[in-house]
Amino acid sequence: MNTCLVRSYTPNNWVHIAPLLADWPFKPLARHDRWPPPNLLNFTCERVQGAIGNEDVASWVALQQSQARGFACLTMLPWDSDQLGMKAARVEYLIAEGTYSEQLQVKEKLIEQLLLEAHDRGVWHLSARVDASDLSALHVLEESGFITLDGILTLALDLARHKSIERPHDFQIRLATPDDAERVADLARTAFIYDRYHADPFITPERAGELHATWLRGSCTGKAADAVMLAEDHTGLLGFMTCALQPDTHKQLGRMVGTVVMAASTEAARGRGVAYATLMAALDWFREQGCEIVDSGTQVRNIPSLGLFQKCGFRVVGSSISLRRLL
Repeated sequence: MNTCLVRSYTPNNWVHIAPLLADWPFKPLARHDRWPPPNLLNFTCERVQGAIGNEDVASWVALQQSQARGFACLTMLPWDSDQLGMKAARVEYLIAEGTYSEQLQVKEKLIEQLLLEAHDRGVWHLSARVDASDLSALHVLEESGFITLDGILTLALDLARHKSIERPHDFQIRLATPDDAERVADLARTAFIYDRYHADPFITPERAGELHATWLRGSCTGKAADAVMLAEDHTGLLGFMTCALQPDTHKQLGRMVGTVVMAASTEAARGRGVAYATLMAALDWFREQGCEIVDSGTQVRNIPSLGLFQKCGFRVVGSSISLRRLL
C-alpha cells in the first residue's frame, strides 16, 4: 500500500471508484430503511457523481497498480465563506479500502493532497463530518490538525407507521411566508447553542448567531428550505421548524425522504407543547409532499431535542462526528 499514488480525479477513474462505493459501509441513508443493495448503491453513486461534477469540488483518487484504493473530495462552501468572513470548504467522501492500517495510509495521502489544494485556494476554515464508526477517517483528520466540534445523532421516522396524536394547545401553527423572515431570523439569532458553529472556538457567538439568522431568513423565502412551520399566539412567535425535501431519494430508493433541518422555541413557549405540536404539523406537511420517511440530526448533547424526536416515534439510525481545521 506504500506504493499508492494520489492523482486528480478524471472521468476515466469512475470505473474504479464504483467498486469502492459498493464496499463502502457508510453510504448515505443506509439505515433509514431496508433498501435493496443495488438501489442504495445507485443512490450513492448518483450523489458522488453529482458532487464531483460541481465546479466548486476538487477530487482525488488513490491508485495502486491502476486500481483505485481510495477517494476524497474538497468542496468549496461559498455560503459559509460569506457568513464566516473567510474562505470555507469541506472534506467529503474520504474513502479507502482494506484493513484499518491500509485505510489509514491511503487516507493520509489523500488528506495531504487535499490540504495542499485547500491552501492553494486560500481556504481558512476546513470542516468535515464523518460517520462515528469510520475510525480511520477520524484518526487521520485528528492527526492532520482537525479538532472535534460536535457529535450528531441522526433519527428517522417511517410515516407509514406513524399516527399523529392531537394534543390541545393554546396557539396556532401555520406555514411561514416571506413576510415572517425577519422575526424568525430574530429568534434564530439567539436560539441555538449546541451547533458546530457555536462550538467552534474560532467563531464568535455573535457571528454564529448572525449566521443562523441569515439561514432562517433564507428558509422563509424558500432559498434554504422547502417550508418553515411556525407556532404563534397573540404575543407573537413561539417557535419554528424548517423542512427540506430530498427528491433524489424517490428516484433511486423508491421512497421520498424529508428532513427536519432546524427547530427552536422561545423561552415563553417552554412547557406548552410548542415543539411537539410543530413537529406533528411538520410531519403532516411532509406526508402531503409525498414523503414516506422523515429524518433529522441533532447534537448528542442536545438532550431535550433527542427526547422530543424519540417521544414522537423517531429511532436512531446513524451517528457522526463534525471536525474542523484552521489553515
